Amino acid sequence: MKAWGRFWAGTVLCCGFGWASAAGAHELTCEKKVNEAPVVVASTFPFLANYSFKVTNVHPTLPSILLSATDSILTSEGFEFIPAPPVSIPVGGSLTSSFPLTIESFSDCKLLAILDGTDDLSIDNVFTATFEGGAAICSARVVCEQPPPPPECSHATRTLGFYKTHIPALEQCLALGPIPLGAIGTITTLPSAEGILWGDPAKYPDDTPRSQLDRLRFLLARQTLVATCNQRLFGATPTPPTLITAAVSALSGTDCATISALVPQVDAFNNSCDAAPFPPGFVPGPATPQLAESIAVDPTSASGQTCSP
Repeated sequence: MKAWGRFWAGTVLCCGFGWASAAGAHELTCEKKVNEAPVVVASTFPFLANYSFKVTNVHPTLPSILLSATDSILTSEGFEFIPAPPVSIPVGGSLTSSFPLTIESFSDCKLLAILDGTDDLSIDNVFTATFEGGAAICSARVVCEQPPPPPECSHATRTLGFYKTHIPALEQCLALGPIPLGAIGTITTLPSAEGILWGDPAKYPDDTPRSQLDRLRFLLARQTLVATCNQRLFGATPTPPTLITAAVSALSGTDCATISALVPQVDAFNNSCDAAPFPPGFVPGPATPQLAESIAVDPTSASGQTCSP
């Protein structure tokens, strides 16, 4: 950790430095926080760091003019203090501004930490508010923490893109039995399975728009089909283990909020072990997207139902 970084965070948060001038006395202090705290730890990514800045006039009798407001790192990321200086702050008054910064990865976090001048894992960027005859300086800290490694995959999964282009894999899945998809129906044939995977969630093959309920059902149905194949072919188990059952049950209903919430959950399961090797003996066959699309037949039709309240 940085000695000077601790000094800024612990001491300079409330301090300004200035002196009287011939034009008059001015005195400002500043306070800077990130996610409402002086120090936060970034351990999951992307990490959203919401910076806040407060500049206060502490002169007992006169207004003070904020001449400039800059941040040693955030200015290069697009930060601009609002309202833009120069701006007068009345006695006892203050100005606040904010800036959200998304840190996409641990590597990006480490890079920002280096940019403050010290090679460590703390982002100690300094905010400086200048006024006639002096400056107020403050800082907030983001500590970069290496996320734990993902759990080792014991069973492979594959995504929608794999199954829609690998006909032999989809055939092997269907050979293990029909795939129930609630109100969408039960998928038993290769053309219907490809139709679910290649179909347009927004409209039917005749270009008729799908209703909100039918669109959400279609989105969940395709992910549920893929999840079923991942479970059948590779022995993969979602978290919670009842996820696929819950998805099929939701597909039979009209609760759009539940259906919508399940789509990313089932998709996350399908992506969870996408890089893991296939089990011994499994042969996926070649990717033949043009052939797969050519045999696809969307088996869905308008339900005539609407989302339940």
